[in-house]
Amino acid sequence: MVNEESRSIQEYMDADREGMTRAACDFLDKWLSEMQDELRTWRSTYLPSDFPFDFSLNSLDILEGVALERYGDPADVETSGNAEFTNGAVRYIGETVVRNFPSRWGYQDLGDDSPGIYNKIPVVRANVPHEFLDGFAPVFELRLLAEERQAGMLKECPAPIVNAIEECEEATGGKSNG
Repeated sequence: MVNEESRSIQEYMDADREGMTRAACDFLDKWLSEMQDELRTWRSTYLPSDFPFDFSLNSLDILEGVALERYGDPADVETSGNAEFTNGAVRYIGETVVRNFPSRWGYQDLGDDSPGIYNKIPVVRANVPHEFLDGFAPVFELRLLAEERQAGMLKECPAPIVNAIEECEEATGGKSNG
């Protein structure tokens, strides 16, 4: 067994896959393989030419303004007219966190009848042992932004990741390794 403190991102993803359904694995594989093309299309279609497409936390502040122009309320996040924009925003927010913090994409498909709030929603998870695991769903962050409309909200998305890493490091003597 791999030492929890020295696991690579791939090892965390492989461990995730052990508990995933075939449908969830297929979705996540496709989601990840299409990431760059989807983001490139989203950028050219929906973002202003001066958007700092650099996956920095500061770029999330600018994305908030773009998103709030599209979303008058939380329901707008998931309307068919905003589906492509929301998909791209979810990808960009998640990739920003994955590129800046020890984390990875995750997904679960428990069937259409599952009441789980994270069922069939891409999430970002901290790269920590299971007992410290936490994460967030970028689409929920977009809904919250559309509801509360406060500056700086998207920049707070990594908070569960950071908290999980800090909790792990405190418990393991500074070794969370992501």
